Amino acid sequence: MIDRQFKRLALLAATAMVGLTFYVMAQEAAPADFTVATTADYGTYLVTPDGHSLYLYVKDEGGVSACVDACANNWIALLAGDDGVATAGEGVDQSLVGTTTRADGGVQVTYGGHPLYTFKRDTAPGTTRGQKLGGEFFLVSPTAAAIEDKLPEQQADISESDLDALKATGAAVFAANCAVCHGDNGEGRIGPALANNSIVGNTDFIVERVLNGFIEHGMPPFKALDDQQIAGVITFVRTSFGNDYGAVLPEEVSTRR
Repeated sequence: MIDRQFKRLALLAATAMVGLTFYVMAQEAAPADFTVATTADYGTYLVTPDGHSLYLYVKDEGGVSACVDACANNWIALLAGDDGVATAGEGVDQSLVGTTTRADGGVQVTYGGHPLYTFKRDTAPGTTRGQKLGGEFFLVSPTAAAIEDKLPEQQADISESDLDALKATGAAVFAANCAVCHGDNGEGRIGPALANNSIVGNTDFIVERVLNGFIEHGMPPFKALDDQQIAGVITFVRTSFGNDYGAVLPEEVSTRR
């Protein structure tokens, strides 16, 4: 009788341990509310799990969001999950993570006391159109500091002859595929202007956009082009029309396919 009770207690204990293990695993597997990305332009900064840039607002004080009403139409508060708990991903200091309750009752994620926002016009991961907008919104570093300036530009190491070859390839690809929407001189037509456009200096963004397109805005993907052609057309755009962002190499395209 005692032996049977002992076995029953042992089975219950084992079952409890299994349940606890699954609970802990579930806790560990909970998705992060935000993580970090690293680019040549701004170094490492906070982003949502799907790669959208996060910003702080300099007018926020005491951990309370001042971005309400019309402001909130363009600057979307990063809200905590249903449990109201904010979880940091790899590269983020969990001790700096917190929350604040907005005027509408939403629980907004904070970092280092700064309420966090995405920008409505950052329509794809890797875009940073909200950076320094109005001198009030800034990307956020892993130390919770506002990132105010770009890093010194580091252009690809490429010989003059190889650069010329890439540009020649790119000019032909541009004329055949891109000029109809972006203009012969990058002035913009159906598509946006590429002339004097800093977004083409963001390697991650421009490679992703050419590879995968932007279907909802009428731009098809160009994955059918080989790495040399894609690197060529990006290099052509980045070194033409008033842009001076240097080359993108075929191997940089290949690693992003």
